[in-house]
Amino acid sequence: MSSPPDIHADYLTVTGKPEIAVLGSARLMEDDHRWALAHRLGSLLAKAGFVVVTGGYGGLMAAVSRGAHENGGFVVGLPMRHWSVLTPNDWNANLRWSEDYGTRLNYILRSAAVIALPGGVGTLSELAVAWAASQTEAQAQPLVLLGEDWPPLIAAMRAHLVIDDSDLSLLRFAATAEEAVREVRAGLREQRRGEGPRG
Repeated sequence: MSSPPDIHADYLTVTGKPEIAVLGSARLMEDDHRWALAHRLGSLLAKAGFVVVTGGYGGLMAAVSRGAHENGGFVVGLPMRHWSVLTPNDWNANLRWSEDYGTRLNYILRSAAVIALPGGVGTLSELAVAWAASQTEAQAQPLVLLGEDWPPLIAAMRAHLVIDDSDLSLLRFAATAEEAVREVRAGLREQRRGEGPRG
C-alpha cells in the first residue's frame, strides 16, 4: 500500500491513516451499474492507504466497504442504535454507533474528506451539511461528487438557490473512481481554509 498524504493530525484515526467518508444510497444493489463504481472506489481508497467510513449498511455503502475490505482496507461503519430493522454489513471492521443523527453527522464532519456517490435524501442532506461546514470551518474538507448524477443536480441547485462561484469552488467532480481518489489527494494537499460564515 502507498503511504497516505500528510494531513492535519486531527483527521488521523488510531490506525494512523486519514478517514474518508463515503456517502451513498443504501437502496442500490449489485444489479445497478453504480454498485460497481462504489466497489471500485472502496478498492482504490484502501490501496491508497485511506480508512473508509460509510453509514455501515447495505447498497452502495456495502459495495464501498466490501471493495475496501477485499483490498486490505480498514472500514468504519456509522450505524444508528434505533434503526433496529437494519443490520450493519459484514465488511465493517469497526462500528461507531450513534444515538441520534447529529452524532452521526459529526463523524462525517471529522473525516479528512467526503466523497458522495449517487443517493437519496440522506446522501443529499449529509453532503449539504459537509458543504456548509466547508464554507465556514478553519480547514475545509475536500468534497468530491462522484458519478453522472451530480452535475445536473448541482446546476439546478445553483439556478434555484443562493449559490455562487465561491460556493461551487468547494466541490470537486469525478466521473470515475480513479478520478475521485486523485481529487481527494489534491484536496488534502491544498488544505484549503473556509471563507467564514456567509449565511
